[in-house]
Amino acid sequence: MNKESKAYIRNVMKGRGFIIDFLSTALAIGILIMVLLNSFGDSTGMYFVQIFGFGALLAFLNFIKKVRVRSGFAAAFAVFGVLMAVLAVLCYLKL
Repeated sequence: MNKESKAYIRNVMKGRGFIIDFLSTALAIGILIMVLLNSFGDSTGMYFVQIFGFGALLAFLNFIKKVRVRSGFAAAFAVFGVLMAVLAVLCYLKL
């Protein structure tokens, strides 16, 4: 790896959004794994609460990221996060 590549990686990791991007990536991978586990096996539909909960966390992380850059699209992420949280609660209550 040359000097420019190392400097680029170092600058990206020092950025304000790196931790949010890393958490978002981990949540997205977790959601994909739970969707796969939910689709196969004997007890389908078991992970809906966790899937919607992780989706709400993902939306709220994106909301925080968009608020930092003062984007108008932050409101859409906030609404989507609330919707996902409501769906998680409804799935938990099995309504």
